Amino acid sequence: MRMILLLLLPLLLFGSQRIIALAPSISEIVFALGKGEELVGVSEYASYPKAVTSLPKIGGYSNPSLERIFSLEPSLVIGQSDHAKTLRQLEQLGIKTLALEMDTIANIKASIVKIAQAIHAEAHSLLFPINEAVKKAKSSASSGKRVLIVFGLSMDLNRGLYVAGHNIFYEEIIHLCGAKNAFDKVQLSQPVLHYEALIDLNPDMVILLHRSSTDGEIDYDRARALWYTIPIAAAKTRQIHIMNGEHLSIPSHRIAQSIGDICAVISK
Repeated sequence: MRMILLLLLPLLLFGSQRIIALAPSISEIVFALGKGEELVGVSEYASYPKAVTSLPKIGGYSNPSLERIFSLEPSLVIGQSDHAKTLRQLEQLGIKTLALEMDTIANIKASIVKIAQAIHAEAHSLLFPINEAVKKAKSSASSGKRVLIVFGLSMDLNRGLYVAGHNIFYEEIIHLCGAKNAFDKVQLSQPVLHYEALIDLNPDMVILLHRSSTDGEIDYDRARALWYTIPIAAAKTRQIHIMNGEHLSIPSHRIAQSIGDICAVISK
């Protein structure tokens, strides 16, 4: 009997789980770690890899449904710091949770390790490409230009623009690529620029991140033409770039690809 228990112990300790990911970045990482079959619920906006689209949805990033989550009988719910309230409520219901910080490259890497440990997987294969992308970016960095990263692609510039501020992986990538963040104001919250503030910053380059699945379809030629009318250095030198890769807005292991893609644009 003792021998049977010893043989069963690894299965009891490392058997499959019922995992719910509250953010697209988390479900991406779980799949990449080879545990996609253990996911039983994901965020409404999870779209990568393709297999994730057929999984039950538990609501959006900012409004996950406790009732839906509980009905899926998870053994582990993984979320980010923004989900603190939801995770506390789930813990009170006796559900195991894991809270992650994924705002910087270091935190993304640490989160990959924490997820791997929680679901009994190996993280090295996901960390290696990130480390290599960082090394490559540092070795080729030389531009020194002032770059502004804008989230979304609006045809109404007077409504305010959400831009990459400080202490976030977008700013880290700008620095890795040898450039400077054109947003140099001291601001702790999410920076929102209006037209006059944009002109005051006068960036050398503007990178517009557009995600079709959430931002809708936009005529890129019209959008560029609009930006070229703004009296800033980036418009005068035609350094307005639109990037539409879905991975660019997701703080997952694909940050390695984002580093390479953004650096390639900055080097132009």
